[in-house]
Amino acid sequence: MPISGLVIQVDPDQREATINSLNNLEHVELTPTPKGEALVAVLDVATMQQEESLFRQINDLPGVHNVTLSYHNFEDVSEEQSN
Repeated sequence: MPISGLVIQVDPDQREATINSLNNLEHVELTPTPKGEALVAVLDVATMQQEESLFRQINDLPGVHNVTLSYHNFEDVSEEQSN
């Protein structure tokens, strides 16, 4: 199961709407973040393909300026799941 930590830079004017959108995505958990700071999210999915798709989906949300992968654990992913 791939688990990733993301740092998400958002437009301050769209912060709350972006947080609501992220909270509605399955397999995404937001950590509490003070206003004015980048959002931090954890992705916990079954396959690498799901992870890549979710990463792209987050990056395409209105108000998201940048998504940075800060942590990635995929040690229990089989070779079949990574293709």
